[in-house]
Amino acid sequence: MLAATMLHKMPKKSSIAGMIELDLARKQFREELVSAKRPAEFYSRIGVVLSGGGAKGAYEAGVLMAFEDAVIPTHIISATSIGSINAASYAGDSTGFVGKADNTVRAWMDLTPAILGIDWSRYIFLLAGLVAASAGIGNFLWGWFADQGIYLHAHHPRFTWFSLAAAGVGILFFADKLSYIGYLLLNMVRGRRFQPDRRKAAISVLANLMVWGFVINFLAFTHLHVPLKGKTIVDLWAPLPLLAAIFFCWVFWKLFRGRLSQISHRFLRLPLRTGLFANFERTKFLRTRISEPGLRNSPIRVLMTATDLHTGAVRFFSNTQPDELLHDPCVSKEFVRNQVECPRDLVQAAVASSAYTFAFEAVPMGDQLWTDGGIVSNQPISPAIRMGADVLFLVLVQPLDADMTTGPVKTFLDVGVHAWDILISKNFKTDIALLNNFNRLCCIYAEELGVRPEQLELQIGEQHYRYVKPFSIAPEQPLPVTVLDFDAELLAPVIVQGYRDATRVLKEFLAYEAARPPQNTRRVVRLAAEKLAAAAK
Repeated sequence: MLAATMLHKMPKKSSIAGMIELDLARKQFREELVSAKRPAEFYSRIGVVLSGGGAKGAYEAGVLMAFEDAVIPTHIISATSIGSINAASYAGDSTGFVGKADNTVRAWMDLTPAILGIDWSRYIFLLAGLVAASAGIGNFLWGWFADQGIYLHAHHPRFTWFSLAAAGVGILFFADKLSYIGYLLLNMVRGRRFQPDRRKAAISVLANLMVWGFVINFLAFTHLHVPLKGKTIVDLWAPLPLLAAIFFCWVFWKLFRGRLSQISHRFLRLPLRTGLFANFERTKFLRTRISEPGLRNSPIRVLMTATDLHTGAVRFFSNTQPDELLHDPCVSKEFVRNQVECPRDLVQAAVASSAYTFAFEAVPMGDQLWTDGGIVSNQPISPAIRMGADVLFLVLVQPLDADMTTGPVKTFLDVGVHAWDILISKNFKTDIALLNNFNRLCCIYAEELGVRPEQLELQIGEQHYRYVKPFSIAPEQPLPVTVLDFDAELLAPVIVQGYRDATRVLKEFLAYEAARPPQNTRRVVRLAAEKLAAAAK
């Protein structure tokens, strides 16, 4: 079983327990399928929609494993972001319309942040470089002044340098908190009433003690040695020239703040890239886990959504040549010709589709720069329908209840993640509302004609619309991981949850499919605009 083959790679007991639980769930589901009512033939053209969500995509891996165990064909997989990687892995190991999810799950259990290139040490090196540059410039100036006979004398050098280090730490971590205590005191003097943030005030006091403690120590116990006309004044008190220098810097800052800000912006951008992390490591990992020849030869139609960073246009990378897609049943030829392309490097296309904005660098392909497809369409429902799907499995990595909250917001990364979740929810609601509207029209006319809605095709002008049966697979509670929690110990229960949630929905689908009429009985109903408006009321 899957758990047995992975024990040597998984030292954490919780992840091993999660895989054992997955094996037990698979065994139970297979036993239930023996007695379940299955259709003799699948008449539906089945599409699976996989969304983005970073590490939450482990949920999708569990869902795909349930599809494999249920032996349910997947004719189309429309995916974006991490969903594109799951789709490519699942279809790449297939020989027919039923994919293989074992390698997909195994890859998830092998993941670590380092394997994906999520390495914060780069920014430690950048900080170290800044410190080294500052120290080098400082020592250069120190040596130059010493050659001129000008130097500082600290009465307690160790304490002075320690207080300098403490001041630097205070500025590094609490720069935005330094002014808060001054703000409180100013409002107290002015007699304004408000409720201060005690924790923030305490941090502000501590940060000011660290910074100003160094300044006071430096002023009190440091002397400046300056030679004047061959005579050295040994005991010149340092605060006099230092205070003059501080005043000069303050005036200079006030006069040239705008210009300095522009120069700083240009300078600080030099070491920055289009994302926090490079794509090299995760691309190397994916090339060992995704069979590109298998993906290209798979009969499963995989569409990976990506966004052109310059124009904002969405593009769908396919594992099948567009000329071949044009012959698929019920496919929108206009959609395939204008928005679908088959790239030369499918793994790179999956990397581009999953280049989570801000986290990973954008990916150059051709003359364009591509980033996460979730910016435009995080649940690519429309592409699956345009590819001919009349049954859709909408796999979501967050609860359907949009009012449910996620974790706290502490950093700009948390803000980005929450904004992403909000965007996902809004886009999903819009797409589902549009789908439900067309389904409702099909139901209205099917009732008038005394047939099932699956037996109708509405023609409005040049456009054709079919009844599309949606099945949603989503967790009831927020998943216990964030987008960057690539840790087997955390991901194992997420995979199990995805599997269990999918089994419940797949049983419903099998019952639906068993009662579904064949596609060859579909009737075309042509609607005029006036009739459509009346039916929509």
